[in-house]
Amino acid sequence: MINLTGSWTHSFEEDEGSVQVFRPTQAFDFPPARRGRETVDFGMGGGPVVRGMPAADDRQQHSHVNLTALGMNRFRLEGPGMPGQVFELVEVRPDVLKLRQG
Repeated sequence: MINLTGSWTHSFEEDEGSVQVFRPTQAFDFPPARRGRETVDFGMGGGPVVRGMPAADDRQQHSHVNLTALGMNRFRLEGPGMPGQVFELVEVRPDVLKLRQG
């Protein structure tokens, strides 16, 4: 069983082609960046999933999204501003989460 629980922040400096790299929000020293960072918070035990996106004024806008397992390490996130975004879990470790969209 894959455990995604916790808050993950996009470490876009580490992206590898189509693979997006996320790091634990509270346990990683992110370098300063001019652009805001996307976050995804996975609730305990399949609890609510909250997506944070940088807004035009650089503040985070949070919205609840639905997470649906599609099988073969593929999931769909749906919510405001995110109509059916499908991603594949490429790697999950306590210090890194790697996703490929599509």
